[in-house]
Amino acid sequence: WNGHKIWKMAKRKVIWLEKANFDFFDILEFYDNRNKSKIYSKKLYVEIKLKLKNLDFRVTLPQKTAVENLYYFTHNHISIFFSIESDDIIVKVVTDERRNPQLINRLLINLD
Repeated sequence: WNGHKIWKMAKRKVIWLEKANFDFFDILEFYDNRNKSKIYSKKLYVEIKLKLKNLDFRVTLPQKTAVENLYYFTHNHISIFFSIESDDIIVKVVTDERRNPQLINRLLINLD
């Protein structure tokens, strides 16, 4: 333990804000169309949902943003921005960095 605060996240409820959910499915649809197959999108969907569901701060620390209580992780160029509120993980922003890297700053500014 050596004096560091350990955050253990039990199986917390993951709540997707409507816009984040819409953007995530838009990204998945983009890859469906680009790849002419749903295989990659399905894999991406499962991996990200699992990562959020099993988020454990002891194993991996998501990056902290300049916004208080806002964290993110990137998975295959998909950035997931979320906050932790009581026993819930609130997914606030989802973006594909390869499609529009400037979008992240605009989205974060408009969070509140």
